[in-house]
Amino acid sequence: KNEYVVYSAHWDHLGVRPDQPGDNIYNGAVDNATGVAGMIAIANAFNALGFKPRRSILFIATTAEEQGLLGAEYYASHPLVPIQQTVADINLDSMNALGVTTDITPLGAERSTLGKVIGEVAKENNVTVSPDPRPEQGSFYRSDHFPFAKAGVPAVSFNPGVKFVGHPDKWGEEQFRDYNQHRYHQPSDEYNPNWNFGGMVQQARLAFWLGLRVASATETPQWNRGDEFERARL
Repeated sequence: KNEYVVYSAHWDHLGVRPDQPGDNIYNGAVDNATGVAGMIAIANAFNALGFKPRRSILFIATTAEEQGLLGAEYYASHPLVPIQQTVADINLDSMNALGVTTDITPLGAERSTLGKVIGEVAKENNVTVSPDPRPEQGSFYRSDHFPFAKAGVPAVSFNPGVKFVGHPDKWGEEQFRDYNQHRYHQPSDEYNPNWNFGGMVQQARLAFWLGLRVASATETPQWNRGDEFERARL
């Protein structure tokens, strides 16, 4: 009980855009109200289990992610529980509101033994694990799991997959570009009644099973030998 699996998601956004007339509130509906909603659903699922896993589960809603991961950076330096006893961080940032996929894209999975566990959970749930489709964007270094990684905690950002059921292979990439151009970090990132929550449910379930598996295992996750974050744990 004195070791911890962390779920993280940032709850805030950029405030308002004063140079825009009318509705200028940065709602952050996808980025990252979806992640916070997923984290709360996962917390409810753990609460309904009826038993306690071997390790404790800690849910952290961070602030000021868009301003430079400030909340997560602060937590990593001023943790509620010893960072050495924090065995993993599972981060939820901008969940899948487009529909069910046949894959999942956990950023950083290949860096630690969390990758093996994710592969097992994915196989049991009939999805595959896809690599980061846009590695040139450096997304692993741009969300709240990163300060945990720098502190030596094996971490993944549990991103949506790219292969959507009922759509051509390129459809997911087209939707990403549309969101990036028209809603990402803009007041137009609002709730849309056309959202397909099946993708969020799928993603949250996979993240839940991952955390439960890690919390129940005898061994703790480890950075792979030679990874840039391995020395931070030593």
